[in-house]
Amino acid sequence: MTSPGVISRPNEAPAGSSAAATPRRARRDALLGTWLGKAVRLATAWRRGGGHALPGLVVERLVPGYLAALIGQLPEGVAVVTGTNGKTTTTKMVVELLEATGRTVVTNPTGSNLTRGIVSSLVRQADWRGRLPGDVAVFEVDEAYASRFVRVVRPQWVLALNVSRDQLDRFGEVDTVARLVGDAMRAATAGVVTNADDPRLLALAKDVARAGTPVHYFGVAPELAPLFPRDDELVQVGVAPVAAPPRDVSPSVELAEIGDQEGTYRVGGETYRTRLRLSGRHNLQNAAAALALVRRLAPSAGDAALVEGLGRIEPAFGRGQSFVLADGSELRLVLVKNPAGFRQGLASYVGDEPAIMIAINDAVPDGRDVSWLWDVDVSALDGRTIDLTSGTRGADMALRLGYSDVTVRSVEPDLDRALRRLAEIPGRKLVLANYTAMLHLHAALRPYAAAPTKEPA
Repeated sequence: MTSPGVISRPNEAPAGSSAAATPRRARRDALLGTWLGKAVRLATAWRRGGGHALPGLVVERLVPGYLAALIGQLPEGVAVVTGTNGKTTTTKMVVELLEATGRTVVTNPTGSNLTRGIVSSLVRQADWRGRLPGDVAVFEVDEAYASRFVRVVRPQWVLALNVSRDQLDRFGEVDTVARLVGDAMRAATAGVVTNADDPRLLALAKDVARAGTPVHYFGVAPELAPLFPRDDELVQVGVAPVAAPPRDVSPSVELAEIGDQEGTYRVGGETYRTRLRLSGRHNLQNAAAALALVRRLAPSAGDAALVEGLGRIEPAFGRGQSFVLADGSELRLVLVKNPAGFRQGLASYVGDEPAIMIAINDAVPDGRDVSWLWDVDVSALDGRTIDLTSGTRGADMALRLGYSDVTVRSVEPDLDRALRRLAEIPGRKLVLANYTAMLHLHAALRPYAAAPTKEPA
């Protein structure tokens, strides 16, 4: 379906790209790639907790035109969500808000955000005739691969969330991350939505606007800026963030006030308040980003309805999910994978949690270089004792905390043993884990029911 006011056009692509294939070739690629991908999925269904990206990897190699062929079937094209932090949760928000308007949305819900993961998602969602039922696609795309993705499929919209120092062995420094995100922003054919409070993205957005592409902004009120530090402030460990400099752009969506999972938003000249089921103040900012994009994708939806819809969205996989353990205690699992995300995780979740475990791995998806741990501001742990550190770099985490005079009771490299020991501690529990550690722990927690989510007030 195509709603009035929604930009709807064929995907554009550079000359010579697979997206420029003839309709006949596109139909062939769609059918062949779908059959091949589904066959790989069936052949690897026995693999425990893995294989999500393998069908996409095989199809990518053998049918390189598959991605463009499938996306070209969608009447409203594709929106890309990229940036260092918040991609999975923000994508989930955008998808669910669009679905509430009656659209069928194609997405990559597992958070597998390289091109092979996106192709795997398309294989799963396509039927055996190579047809992709849907109106629009919303994909979370890894910032390092966004420039590659947009060379194959030109997105109608790009939502750029933030740029921050991340895995040095993958990206280099933060300016490299900004350049990669900028490649995606410049490829947008309908418009860009980005963060008015991120100086690197703001500079890129102004260049995009000068080239003639519409740019829209989200942001936080200036008085809230110290709660959402910019990247350059993150390395000033122990130094309080400063107020944001005056803006020369006006956000279409602004987070005006925050409470305990509550946010007040200024949208289109009106003010709306809602209570989220998502925890963590960073998710209040992510909600502003999602609102700003969905207002462009579904302009007839109505701002009040969109803000209300935010209150019905559950946490994304491993991003603040809660589980009820066998003894009835609650455990919250939070992904932390770089200094910005770690700082927000500590600020949002530590509170009066009686038991804390931090799990850090150094597998390839995490980044083998964990020197970023030394850029994390751990002042939220002043006076606290960490019960356990775990993972292949659990000892490194304990050392980092020790240099900030944070006591660690025990280092247990084995994640399963560490989780069992944590479960024996009475009361509520908090686990902060980077990517592969989170995946492992999430699988271990799967037998436990998710904690019930209170209805928004």
